[in-house]
Amino acid sequence: MKITLKCKNNYWRFTVHSWLLEIKDVLESELGEEVIIEIVDADNEDPELYVDGYFIGAGVPGEEGYLIEIIKKSVLRIRDLE
Repeated sequence: MKITLKCKNNYWRFTVHSWLLEIKDVLESELGEEVIIEIVDADNEDPELYVDGYFIGAGVPGEEGYLIEIIKKSVLRIRDLE
């Protein structure tokens, strides 16, 4: 699974990227597959997250735990689509 973070190189991108690195092992364990994190420069100020090319949201969650839940729920929905 590839998680893509699109944003300008700013504080919020740094924050979300750091959180993704911290929760990578948890996601891999709970979802049962390898997680690849990709950073893409973009013009937007707010971070945008994509899972395997599907847009899952923009902005910064309140904490890492919310980010885990957002990604897990999105992955389960994407799996149902495929």
